[in-house]
Amino acid sequence: MLRTKRMSRCSNDAKLMDLPIDILINILLRLPAKSLCCTQCVCKTLLHIVEARSFATLVHLRLLTTASDAVAEVPQLLLLNVAQDGDNGSLITISPSQIYDGNILRKSRHAIVSKIASCRYDYNVGFVFCNLFFFKDEKYDRGPCFIFNPLRGEVLMLPMSKVQVPPPSRRNMLFIDWYGMGFDVITSTYKIVRVSGNAQCCLVAQVYVLGTSSWKRISSVPPCNLSTKKISAYGDLHWLIERSSTGRQICIVSFDFKRDEFYLTPHPALRKPECSFLCLHFVNLRGSMAIVDTSSHTHIDIWVLKSYEKKEWVRDYSVSLELPAVERPWHLDRCGTCIGEWENGIFFVEFYVATNAFFVDTRCDSVKRVSLGGSEYTRIFSYPGSLISLKDYGNLIGAEAGNWRPDFSEKSWQID
Repeated sequence: MLRTKRMSRCSNDAKLMDLPIDILINILLRLPAKSLCCTQCVCKTLLHIVEARSFATLVHLRLLTTASDAVAEVPQLLLLNVAQDGDNGSLITISPSQIYDGNILRKSRHAIVSKIASCRYDYNVGFVFCNLFFFKDEKYDRGPCFIFNPLRGEVLMLPMSKVQVPPPSRRNMLFIDWYGMGFDVITSTYKIVRVSGNAQCCLVAQVYVLGTSSWKRISSVPPCNLSTKKISAYGDLHWLIERSSTGRQICIVSFDFKRDEFYLTPHPALRKPECSFLCLHFVNLRGSMAIVDTSSHTHIDIWVLKSYEKKEWVRDYSVSLELPAVERPWHLDRCGTCIGEWENGIFFVEFYVATNAFFVDTRCDSVKRVSLGGSEYTRIFSYPGSLISLKDYGNLIGAEAGNWRPDFSEKSWQID
């Protein structure tokens, strides 16, 4: 009896912070990013652990390995409006923390609306990686690129590349840049790959390691021009493309950030191998590579790469479009100007009405049309929670004094 009382007294006096640091870190790694951000307010010890760059790297590695005891991250939704005015530059308005409750899309309380203005450059989104949004200048003379972190309100300018890229075609002045980001698990560094080309398919590839001062040209180049259909998964970057040189065959071109090399990834055996490329869409679904096939008028097929090592594809979902409760999206075969993941499925942006989106609930074969609000330049994105902080990789651009309202606040930046 005496021993039991002593054990009870010891248990009552025990505190979480009395645990060994390695056990404490192991517990924290099992929490989603949103909960980890809340733990920073508990005490200084947890603040220092969660704010550390090394801990953010551990969190990212855990997401890549998709351990069974790790809590799945709920994708966050964000509305972004890019207003370009020719020679007058651009204004980017970002409204994070959007919530879809199964019927409407609404802004969460106490959201921070960010505005990024430029008088010289026409910025637009190049890619989304974790909680980082990459912006590039749409003009050929190419202004500096920058990365924006909506969770922390951080803006980081990237160095200009000195690597010589192919000149634009003389006939149509066509010049294309493809960008993407991934994680090198060997060096624990974040990398950005850039592929530049023109109408003659003359391609040059280069890599930038986040936090360094310059870009580096690499010898490996993709076998053909890339596309805008790309995702980051398993630490690598992947493009879904249609190769005209091989009879318009579908293929997946991937980039290995450990070796800085391009390679081909097998794709699934689709129901209609001859279906239009417009009917195929690329998405990261719960950490795995997925292809969404909308070529049928009766269903939506979602193929998921279950094993990246064995390259095994499985048709995980087949969402029926013939149920009475389904609001059938017109021109679904042309949707995909923006496609992403939400908590219970995927979403498309309507082709002819860009301010509408179709949310597909894979749990119950539900498809609903949802208004995004805003103007025709409003786009919706999804991104997973992450602890990546840009302050660990360079000097941030300071924000100007913003406005505060009861339901939200504003922060703004000027980039020229």
